[in-house]
Amino acid sequence: MVGLTSDNHPRTAFRYVTDGTATKGHIDVLCAAFPKEKLEHIQPVLKTGHGALQRVRTQLDSSAACLDNLLIFSDMDEQVAGRGVVDTIADIPKKLIDSDDQTLPYRVLKQHVMNGTLDQADASSLPGWETDKFKFLPDISRAWNMRPDKKWYVFFEGDTYVVWDTVFRLLEHFNPDIPHYFGSPSPGRDGTWFANGGPGLILSRAAVQRLVQYDYTWRSMKYHGSKLAEKHWHETLVNCCGDSILGWALWEEGVKLEGLWPMFNPHPPHGVPFSELYWCQPVLSMHKPHEVDVEALWRWEWRAMNMEHPLLYRDLAISFYDSFQSPSIRENWDNADWDSFEPPEFQGAHASLEHCQEACTKHHLCMQWTYHLKKCWFVRSFRLGQAKEPHVEDDRKHEKWEAKDERYMAGWDTVKINKWIKDRPCTEVQWVKPSTERIF
Repeated sequence: MVGLTSDNHPRTAFRYVTDGTATKGHIDVLCAAFPKEKLEHIQPVLKTGHGALQRVRTQLDSSAACLDNLLIFSDMDEQVAGRGVVDTIADIPKKLIDSDDQTLPYRVLKQHVMNGTLDQADASSLPGWETDKFKFLPDISRAWNMRPDKKWYVFFEGDTYVVWDTVFRLLEHFNPDIPHYFGSPSPGRDGTWFANGGPGLILSRAAVQRLVQYDYTWRSMKYHGSKLAEKHWHETLVNCCGDSILGWALWEEGVKLEGLWPMFNPHPPHGVPFSELYWCQPVLSMHKPHEVDVEALWRWEWRAMNMEHPLLYRDLAISFYDSFQSPSIRENWDNADWDSFEPPEFQGAHASLEHCQEACTKHHLCMQWTYHLKKCWFVRSFRLGQAKEPHVEDDRKHEKWEAKDERYMAGWDTVKINKWIKDRPCTEVQWVKPSTERIF
């Protein structure tokens, strides 16, 4: 099967829980309703770093809480919340690790571990993000080595929010013995595409087999470490990003990205620009939610669970967020840093906050607005946005500003938004088919 259509509605494998249980129930009670039988064939893999373990704890208290078979890969062997964390960079030959200054933060980290001085180390001397790209390929090798022959491997990061119900529904309709590489498309080298690592990516068994074929003596099945990482060592050194490196390695093995945007979403929940592009499609993942929102989002997901259809962007807009339901203006708030445009000059929108708001209500494309430094910005889609403290951009510091001008003031045309919502009830689920032409 090449993809899903709006007429194909896989049912959830989750068991029903009451709203009260979803809101206040113990994690163990919720996990009893999680379809753990799905994990017999699907392997979740969480990539992190020693300096980002709080994100892992947040995951284990929310969307990853029920993943008993979760693999956690990092730049250091350790324990977090009772789970083992594996250093996968160690699967790269030491002679390669020692050969380039880009791996220095990793080597410094290992030296602190050997010396027993990790607790006293200055965090600024351990910039783990600088060596993050070195984990991607050995993560693939180690995942297969530890959990071989799974039908699917789901790779995600500490700041990825995964909707597992959507993952399970989606994968029912694809053959794991065909090389599949799913994710949110980003442009890579030489005209290729790779899956943005932030929203996560999914590889089929056949795709992983192509990558790890170099890691083993196949007659004895002896594991030799990540030969995959060795093979692509030069690419790893010259390429900025691990997700791009992985995409190129897959391309060289004849596996092309099958883009499933907007199901794999590069935006955080508070930044989703709700529109025709993000509405009747299932939500599979989102990137960089506020940590304080993650548990609330997870418990809301349980309350919003529908036996017949997956979680849609429409559900997120009208149920999780309430800013779009009644008129409001937020101080020290920016909702126009995506999909915004300047209003026509004749509307006089820049004259004041009130003029900005009034001009938005009169413009057929304006769903919300932000007013800052006596400038009005309209937005075509509607989204929550986020807090932003008063600020003057460098290129405008030569001008004189009052304190009120430096504020970010944001508002929503809730009349227009609610009519738009009412006109789009999502009677059919838009299961998108793989594409690299449809990108954010």
